[in-house]
Amino acid sequence: MEQAVKVLHEGKFTIVVEKNEQQFTSIKRGIAPILELLKENPSFLQEANIADKVIGKAAALLLIYGKVKHIHADVISEHAAQVLNLHQVSYSYDQIVPYIINRVKTDMCPMEKCVLTIDDPNEALEALKLEVARMQGNK
Repeated sequence: MEQAVKVLHEGKFTIVVEKNEQQFTSIKRGIAPILELLKENPSFLQEANIADKVIGKAAALLLIYGKVKHIHADVISEHAAQVLNLHQVSYSYDQIVPYIINRVKTDMCPMEKCVLTIDDPNEALEALKLEVARMQGNK
């Protein structure tokens, strides 16, 4: 896990996924890299260690869906910590915040807001796919 966190910071990545001495890294923001892995290589998340800059409830639910082993976040939301506890997923963090803020710092992250009342990873995945599609359609 320490190596994943080191790679996260030294490589200026947003996420590092380590499994069986293999690594996936991304500089994409938000939940995009997790959704990408779930679509292209979902088994890579199973029993993987995750180092991420920011884990909100949306990312937490997607990683629970992917059956990860451990998550380390530089910043984690209280909502994410609660759902990780509920699903008994191991995690650590550097800083905990009430919620993840959106990119323009005016409100809660739309992805976290989308799943605020959802605790089921399957339901969250579907809701997040719809929200991403809705947001992309509004560009």
